[in-house]
Amino acid sequence: MKVDKNRLGHNFGRQAFQYDQYAQVQRYMAEQLVGYLQVLERPPARILEVGCGTGYLTGLLRQTFPDAHLTALDLAPAALAQARRRLGHDPRIDWLVADGEQPFRGHFDLITSNSVFQWFNQPAVSCRRYREHLHPGGGLIFATLGPGTFQELAISLERAARQLSLNGGGAFSPPPIPAQGFAGSVAWQQFLLQAGFVEVAVHRQLWVESYPGVLAFLKAIRAMGASRPCPAALSRRLLTEMIASYETGYRVNGTIPVTYELLWASAHHDLP
Repeated sequence: MKVDKNRLGHNFGRQAFQYDQYAQVQRYMAEQLVGYLQVLERPPARILEVGCGTGYLTGLLRQTFPDAHLTALDLAPAALAQARRRLGHDPRIDWLVADGEQPFRGHFDLITSNSVFQWFNQPAVSCRRYREHLHPGGGLIFATLGPGTFQELAISLERAARQLSLNGGGAFSPPPIPAQGFAGSVAWQQFLLQAGFVEVAVHRQLWVESYPGVLAFLKAIRAMGASRPCPAALSRRLLTEMIASYETGYRVNGTIPVTYELLWASAHHDLP
């Protein structure tokens, strides 16, 4: 499922002003990611952050590596502007409006990213490019979302389609939700190894958030602007049946669960 980067950048930029209000999972991923950065043998002098968004990870990087020069890029100018306001004037940060999958300049000791790589259309190509832009001994260390994200939503959608078909509503075959197209831990290991990285490791965790209802969950995801969690072509009838299936199958103690599959990957450019 190819991601429309222009639309992604537009949607994310439009919601950048309220992104932090809803991004609890992404904040947790960023904080854990900083822990994985401690595997580096020496503090990086030059860091590239891919998809800096509103700058939460950028701030953590500045605190962790106060002497490093940062290059922070993002698709959305509005998000980048929010990040610049968060960090204030800092001559050691270069801000760049760019797609992290496109060619760029420079060499770095660390390339990192939080909750962005799941949107890549060519992850294997990007991994090879990142290795080319790392100094020997440097690391590519990132956090991303896996295909188990929103698994309750995917199951409820399938159940709803079957129920409508059984009720004589015709054949319903909903397209997979976008999250089902995310690369998993095994795929990322393969991408990194095939790119020539060494010391490749991928850590996985399932994280469950609670929402008062399905509509509240869908509203929160849309408010972050990253992507609509349901396929765009979903009919109102199927959407209504999906919500009923989700609520019936998963509601416990007044809330519904939403699972995120969190992945942290680390890989290194071998020394000569």
